[in-house]
Amino acid sequence: MPNYFFAQVPATNAASLTPPDRDRIFDAARGISLLIVVAGHAIMGVVSWQNGVPRVGNLLAAYPWTQALTWVFQIVPLFFFAGGAANAISWDKHVSRGGTYAEWMWTRAQRFLRPIWSYLFIMGIIAAFVTWLAPTRVAAPLMLLTTQLLWFLGSYVLVTALTPVFKSATRSQGLIRTLSLLVACGLVDVLRFFQGFPNAVGVANFVLVWMVPGYLGSLWARGTIAKYSLVFLVSVLAANLLINGLLIHFGPWPISLVGMPGDPISNMSPPTLVLAIHCVNWVLLVALLKGPLTRLLAREKVWRRVTWVNLVAMTLYLWHLPMLVMLIVISHFFGMDRPTGIGASGYPVPDGWNYAIGSIGFWFIFGICVWAIVRLMWPLEHARLPGWDWPSKALIPKETIATKVSILGVAMAGISLLMLSATGLGGFPFKVVHYVKLPLNSAAAILILMLSGAVIRWAGAPRTNGSSGHDA
Repeated sequence: MPNYFFAQVPATNAASLTPPDRDRIFDAARGISLLIVVAGHAIMGVVSWQNGVPRVGNLLAAYPWTQALTWVFQIVPLFFFAGGAANAISWDKHVSRGGTYAEWMWTRAQRFLRPIWSYLFIMGIIAAFVTWLAPTRVAAPLMLLTTQLLWFLGSYVLVTALTPVFKSATRSQGLIRTLSLLVACGLVDVLRFFQGFPNAVGVANFVLVWMVPGYLGSLWARGTIAKYSLVFLVSVLAANLLINGLLIHFGPWPISLVGMPGDPISNMSPPTLVLAIHCVNWVLLVALLKGPLTRLLAREKVWRRVTWVNLVAMTLYLWHLPMLVMLIVISHFFGMDRPTGIGASGYPVPDGWNYAIGSIGFWFIFGICVWAIVRLMWPLEHARLPGWDWPSKALIPKETIATKVSILGVAMAGISLLMLSATGLGGFPFKVVHYVKLPLNSAAAILILMLSGAVIRWAGAPRTNGSSGHDA
């Protein structure tokens, strides 16, 4: 068992087995965006302990001029772009073999949810002990971070489920459908910001906004984006930058493309039209750089490193914030907090150059902690999980029933993951948190997620007799 958990990530072997026709840009987009997300969380987080209670701030909020940098470093759209492309390729192959929707959705959810089960099991136990040992007001600010990133997984599973809707398209069809999605995103914003609708309406954009890069990924995979001229791509990119600039200057949208503590409106949660347009911009930029990127990724050393990151992607994504929380708590316990103060906004800000000096050591130790947890936990991302990865013993449902049940299960999974991202694990399992005036509970969200997983598995998993089809 120890050898299993400390096994080397087989990046060299996986890289050498890469099919020659694989579009490596997807994997590079996913890997680069993941590394920037991890680095960004370590750099941006500012924590100040006030009477033993942590207050979480953001370096970008402390220095507002830096918020414009998020137009470069807000790279999450590439996750959905890469996922949309991979899902389109997978779906097309599955359909060509005569497979059903429920079967395909199970194969995606099986791999997608596997590391989440391990993560929630371990973090649930830790959260229960933290609740027992520490008051909720002390634990909640940092324990929120332990599930905060599950918003991405919730949105991603919902966008994945919509893959069959992303049909092949001509250049004009692709343009019209993309514009239609942007209009839908904008309509949600109009209802929220100008028509007095409750903020809960904005939850729809957790799907609509992230459908934009997902759909563009499917267009890329099917060759549609390659048909647009260079002049067209550059013109659209310039127009989009201008439109976003005008929206931010004259409208209620903030300049930052990540959420700022205390801001009444965030471009991220719920997502906005500004972020949707930003998603298009990233895809356009990748399209413009396709040639140089393809040549770069053909280099063995570069591709091997990209492969390594992708093999541990979910482990790195899920576990880096708990490592950050652990390091913050340990630093405070030993009196080694980086010097901070409380700014005019009421949120923590760095206190002088000693904060920057202390951050160098902090980031170095954080990197070691992340490496160690990935080294330990990555096998759980790929190993067969008892019960979850075993063939089902249930009777095979009819295809029409299986499809409807699978859609229901995916909807439940997406909603439950979004719930968890809003609740955190502070006060687990009893604390109720309100998000856009909706009462949410983390334990209930986990139970819904478990039920959704069982439903998706029942609808599409292979059976013990080897059958993977459905009755007509």
